[in-house]
Amino acid sequence: MARLFLAIALLAILAIAGLALLGTVQAVALWAKGKEEDQMPQTFKRISYIVLVILMFGITSGMLGAS
Repeated sequence: MARLFLAIALLAILAIAGLALLGTVQAVALWAKGKEEDQMPQTFKRISYIVLVILMFGITSGMLGAS
């Protein structure tokens, strides 16, 4: 029973720390937001995002990588 309480307390601590981290990231992101617009075309953004997802899937599935 004590393990259950400790596990719940750990989850609560992690959730609180995660929320604090998200708040900090949002505050820094608003502060660091640049004044100039993004010059990258939307199609290039979309293609690079798709390639990133494919690369991540290949690495996690074991098709790509050192192993």
